[in-house]
Amino acid sequence: MRRYTYLFAIAIYGLVGCEPDDICLAETPGTPNLIIVFYDNAQPETKKEVSNLQITGVGLDAAYHNSAIDSIDIPLKANETSTVYTFIKIENDVTFEESVTFKYDSYDSFISRACGYKKSFTNVSVERSNTAVWIEKIEIITDTISDIKNTHVKILH
Repeated sequence: MRRYTYLFAIAIYGLVGCEPDDICLAETPGTPNLIIVFYDNAQPETKKEVSNLQITGVGLDAAYHNSAIDSIDIPLKANETSTVYTFIKIENDVTFEESVTFKYDSYDSFISRACGYKKSFTNVSVERSNTAVWIEKIEIITDTISDIKNTHVKILH
């Protein structure tokens, strides 16, 4: 009987002493990117592809280049209050270049011990350096960026 008591005590201690697994799944959302969708200026509800678009981030290592797109997601600098992107459109061997500054506040959200924190962005606003190029208008659809499911910025061209 004493042997069973010891085995029972060891089994209970083994079960109570276990810790949950700390695994961050690939599906766990991290810091969201800014989602931009391009629309036709003549018909603002119709998406319109931008041919030969190049997007480069000022002070960022990566360049975002696509031949013809109607939407793109780009990262914001997590530890700063603004990110500057240059939107370059090449049409009939003519280069149209426009600099756009996205300003925002950011805050951290705790996900889990395994995944850590993610950044979310609020009070998103936009400034353009030269307004007479190829972008007609930039609209902020939502000024809070906390997911990757919704459009955040609408660019009419």
